[in-house]
Parts: sequence; C-alpha cells; structure tokens
Amino acid sequence: MATTLPRNADVADQFELLADLLELEGTDMFQVLAYRRAASLIRETPRPIAELALAGRAKELPGIGATIEGKIVQIAEVGEMEALTKRKQRVPPEVVSFMRLPGLGPKTVRRIWQELGVTTVDELRRAAELEQLRTLRGLGAKTEENVLRALAAKPAGPPRTLLGAALPALLAVVAVLRDHPAAELVCEAGSARRRRETVRDLDIIATASDPKALTAYLTQLEWVAEVSAHGPTKATVVSQNGLRFDLRVVPPHSYGNLLQHFTGSKHHNVALREDAVRRGLSVSEYGVQDVETREVFQTRSEEELYAYLGYQFIPPELRENRGELEAARRGGLPARLVEHGDLRGDLHTHTNWSDGRNTVEEMAVAARERGYEYLAICDHAQRLRGGGLERQAAEIEALRERVEPLRLLRGVEVNVRADGSLDVSDDELAGCDWVVASVHSGFDRDPTGRIVAAMQNPHVDCIGHPTGRKINRREPADVDVTRLIESALATGTALEINSQPDRLDLIDAHARAAAEAGVRVVVNSDGHGIETLQYVELGIAQARRGWLTADQVLNTRPWPEIAP
Repeated sequence: MATTLPRNADVADQFELLADLLELEGTDMFQVLAYRRAASLIRETPRPIAELALAGRAKELPGIGATIEGKIVQIAEVGEMEALTKRKQRVPPEVVSFMRLPGLGPKTVRRIWQELGVTTVDELRRAAELEQLRTLRGLGAKTEENVLRALAAKPAGPPRTLLGAALPALLAVVAVLRDHPAAELVCEAGSARRRRETVRDLDIIATASDPKALTAYLTQLEWVAEVSAHGPTKATVVSQNGLRFDLRVVPPHSYGNLLQHFTGSKHHNVALREDAVRRGLSVSEYGVQDVETREVFQTRSEEELYAYLGYQFIPPELRENRGELEAARRGGLPARLVEHGDLRGDLHTHTNWSDGRNTVEEMAVAARERGYEYLAICDHAQRLRGGGLERQAAEIEALRERVEPLRLLRGVEVNVRADGSLDVSDDELAGCDWVVASVHSGFDRDPTGRIVAAMQNPHVDCIGHPTGRKINRREPADVDVTRLIESALATGTALEINSQPDRLDLIDAHARAAAEAGVRVVVNSDGHGIETLQYVELGIAQARRGWLTADQVLNTRPWPEIAP
C-alpha cells in the first residue's frame, strides 16, 4: 500500500492519462468521456478522494460509481490503477508524449502511430522533416511546422492553470476566509483578479483584527494537502487538486495600495509608477509619497488611490498597460463594462442529441432558472444526420410551451469544410432560428478563407470559436482576424467569445478590435451540460478584458432585436 495517500490532482492525472490512452486505442468515446468527467470531478472535490474511496464513500459523489471508486482504491493502495498499467504496456511510451505537442490530440497521434509507424520523438521529428505527416488526411505543412517548432523549443515549465479551473476554488477560499471572525477585508488579487485566461499561484489580500489567527485558519482547512509557508501575516498552502494559495494579511490603512499592487499587472504597475515620477510622486505598495513634501498617501480604497493619482478607476481586468492609463487620465474608459447579469440568453449549447450530457428539456429548465429569456440548442450537425435534425426540431417544438417564459430556439452548429462549404444543406438551415458555423479540423488549410466563405452563407448567424485554439493543448489557427472582422461587418455575422475554459476564443484583444469595428460579438457558454452554462462568467470576463460594454455584446439584447 502506498505510504502516503495521493493528492486529488495526482489521481485525476491518472484518469486523464487513461482516457488519452483509451482514445489512442480507439475505444468507445462514452468510456473515454466517463474517465475525463471523473478526472474533472476528482479535481474539483475538496476532500481527499483516496481517503473517501478507501472508506467506500467516493461513490456517494455524483458521477463516481463503484468502478471509478475501485480504480481510486487501486491508486491509493499500489500507486497506479491496473487498467492504466495495462494500457501503458500496449502503447509505446513516447507516443503518449506526442499528445503534449500543440495540435496533436489523441486521434491525430493514433493515426501517426498506427498509419505511419512512428513510435518515438526522434521518428516523429524525422517524419515531419521528410513531409510524411501531410500524407495523412487533415494534416498539412502547418502541422509539420508546428511539430518541428515545438520539438526544437526549450522545455517549458508546467502549464499555467486554466482560469476556469482555478477561479471557482479561489473565490470559495475567499468566501471561507471572509466568514472567519478575525477577517475584515478579503479579496482575490493577482492574475486571477484580472481574469487572465491562465494563472499560476492564487493570491489573496486581507486585513484582519487578528492576522495570526486568519493565516492559521487557512492552513487548517480540510482541503489543504500541504503547508508550504506559515507566518503571522503570510501563509502558503497547496490544495488537494494542486492549486497554490498565497494569503497576505496587510495593514488596514494601506489595504487599497497593497491590493492594487498585488493585482498588477507588472507592466501596468511599472507604467503607473513611471507616470507618477514625472509628476513628483513615488508609488509603492505601501503608499504614494510626494517627493518634495515627503507626505505619504495611504488608503483602504483602490478607487481613492486611482483618483489621487488623477485617473478614473481602472477595473482589474483592464490593468495590462494596453492604453488604459492614458484613457483613464482623460476620462475615456468605458463608463461601465459588460457584466454577467446583463446577459439575456445563451446562443450556443449542446444536448445529448450530440455530445452533451443533458436533455433539451434539462438544459432549457436550467437556463430558465438562470433567468435567461432565450436559449439556442446548437448540437453538432454531424451527429444529427439521418433525420436527426428534424426529430430534434420536433422535440424542441413540443417543449416550447412547457419551458415558458424561456424562448427555446432551434439552432445547430455546422462544420466548415476544407472548401468553405457547410455540412448541412441550405434547406435544412433555413428552418433553424440560429446557426453557428465552426472550423473543427484541418486548421492549417486556409482557415481564414473557409470562415469568410461560411460568412457568405445567408443562414450563418455566428462564427464559433473563430481561431480554434485549445489553451495549453493547441495553438490558434493562423487566422487573419482583421479580414474576419471586415467580413463579419459586411455580412452582419456575429463573432463568438466561446466561454469554454480551454477556449476563451476570441481572445480579449480580438474581441476589442471586433467590437470597436462595430461587429456583433456574442458571449456563449458552448455548454455541454447544465453545470457548464456558468462558463459564460469566464466569457464575460474575457469581454471585459476586451473593454466591451453591454451594448457591444449581442446577447444582452432581447431576442426580437437579434432574430435573423
């Protein structure tokens, strides 16, 4: 039996690797998805999952059955689940590492391995150099370039954690600390407060009547797997799912100064300090000193700090030194950025008609409970062939009255083929309320031209995840975003901020450029289950980082103002 119980993050890693290996072998996707969902649930579970499994209680968690629990017990007792050990013996060990390269998912790796006989990194490099990868359908010169570039690059450090994985945990810790009797002011800081798409350490700034008691409380919470540092005003802990939390308890009179400093970004803070120097001021985390009088300005409020320095208040999401200081100096920041509560509906969701986990009715009821006025069901067209689109349309029609006052919309997500055509006929698309067109493969084969061609179709209302990136896994396609914006403006096509945590596509800068050009930007969850409808909060954060107001986000409007 293992001497120490594995952390939840380590258990989840094994389930994710098992899912990758099963996908490499071409196993049924339902089994693959089950292990991926188990990995996600295990990461999100605050209690040690191995401890629960050994006590026979892991299967009390929704989504964990006896089979999954048994595998967790194997990990706890011998260090690795038997099914993983067997698969690792079947698949050449270096083949698994191929999946860590940009653009090479399990399906592509399987084809490289099985169809080209490539089993080592050296063989993969040689195959790319000899232009053998492009002989496989869907791969091309760009894939070979990306592989060679990635193999030539210096080994990177561990990937940053997706905001979508870290933020809920961070906000939960902030809420727990606020409930402590000694706590006064508590707020997240760092890149997570700026809502960057990935983060490393999770920073928390607080004031307290008893700082020592608050830091001690953090170290004693049930989900803490490791205490890395602990003092009277600082504490660093690592959670069961591998997240690192840094708590600093600061003096109340300079809380605003310190919160602004630790929120960053570095480039924003440097520019802020340089501007202050030109006006005879010295800015530090502890206060703003008048160089001539030596007087120091300290405050509990970030708003007061920015006002003292002569700026509009700059929301955390904008603090990236992208012109926000100049705009704030002249009063040119948006008066109010878009907020999650401004959304009236979601125009890109999936159900169990394709690869979603819930029924149409379950998704509709969940959307109604969120206060939405409308919801578009946009299952993948390729899963609705053979009359599936018509049968789903009949189900949606039958449900409409039952889910009122929510307006249930018949949508579809169509694939943009290599020639720019769509995988659904115009006659079928004409019956839909909302059509999302997306590129899902062949990203190196003229993605810009294909998307522009799709926009010319009068039935296409929105381009989904325009660059096709998967954060930490796949680089964005080589898309000419300027040309996309021009075409979207000319055709009246919306561009999506896809809120999936590993997409957040459009990126903030592209969303800003699109909105400033007058393009309709829509923030969608791309939700594949009722629990993932909440992803729009990440998309809204991305829109805020792009300086977008509610007027610039399409689905803040009632449906009659959107309807094609």
